[in-house]
Amino acid sequence: MFNLVFTHNWEDPESDHSALRIKCNDVVQAITSGGCNVLGFLLCDPKEIYSVDINPAQSYLLELKIAAIRSFDFKDFIAFAGLTDCDNRIALYNKLKQFLSRNAVGFWDKQTKIIEKGFIMNGKYERFIKLAGKFISILQGRKRVLGLFEKKTQQEQEIYFDRVWNTRRYKYIFKILFNKRMLARRGLVADYFVFDDGSKSFADSFYNRSRKAFRNIPIENNYFLSLYLLGKFSNPDEVPAYLKKDNFEIIKSRIDRIRIITGEAQQWVDTMPDRSIDCFALSNICELMSEQETHTLFAAVARTANEGARIIFRNLMIPREVPKDLQALIKKDQSLSRKLYENDRSFVYGKIAAYIVHKNSY
Repeated sequence: MFNLVFTHNWEDPESDHSALRIKCNDVVQAITSGGCNVLGFLLCDPKEIYSVDINPAQSYLLELKIAAIRSFDFKDFIAFAGLTDCDNRIALYNKLKQFLSRNAVGFWDKQTKIIEKGFIMNGKYERFIKLAGKFISILQGRKRVLGLFEKKTQQEQEIYFDRVWNTRRYKYIFKILFNKRMLARRGLVADYFVFDDGSKSFADSFYNRSRKAFRNIPIENNYFLSLYLLGKFSNPDEVPAYLKKDNFEIIKSRIDRIRIITGEAQQWVDTMPDRSIDCFALSNICELMSEQETHTLFAAVARTANEGARIIFRNLMIPREVPKDLQALIKKDQSLSRKLYENDRSFVYGKIAAYIVHKNSY
């Protein structure tokens, strides 16, 4: 049985939209993950979206979300998803099964606990996040956590972080989670890496990432913070685009434009024709690849990209970059990349970069 790692996208869709600038009739390739951002891309009216993930469980999740959108009105959809209360999710699941593949039915028939709770915040990573949020609440105190989400001016938010939130206990969290001993268990050596933010260690780097999100980026409308700290969306208006009522019918009308692909992204790109893709949302998949595999992927991206194709690419821990011999073809937009990093609401990524493919000048 494959593990369902994510039921939510942890890449900020606002960063994706700023970097990709998806236009009517564009062809988009994206990493599936939780499927939230792929569904949101439909609002830009693309011709097709190829949603690729190596984990079959993530494909089955997107199948489930698509089937629910096809089967239900908005009220039943968000109830089934877990955004609102519902006591008949199994019955709703039985209604939508006709839209699932045989393999997806086999998977979800064994995941009744997730179905009964609603899929929102119920992947392996999300369950960890909820436990981590409870741990932070214990260390910081529930009052301090809730105070973070009270409406504030930007100056008031900065003062709250400096005087109330930024405690010794808060800083200690990062030393616990990202010390050399913990990293060694994950096969990482902290001293090997060079951090773009000037940090000296993973503990410093992740502290600096959180400081940026809690202090400098407006907390209002940042549903990532509420998911990390409260384990849920703070209100029905601060949610991903596919969970908003105003977007539901548009997404439903375009849902057949999504093509779900289960397999390695690089192998899938190899099957595509030259100059056939306009946008690539690659998440941080190269952290699972060697430098040679990263080169192979970007060479395939360069071949299949249309002139002017846009790319967004992230690093979480392990540094990866477009290989040097391809950088004249796949050019980083330095200004936009800095802006994306400074304003990314998800905040966990150490690098968020935007690129444009320039074939005609290569």
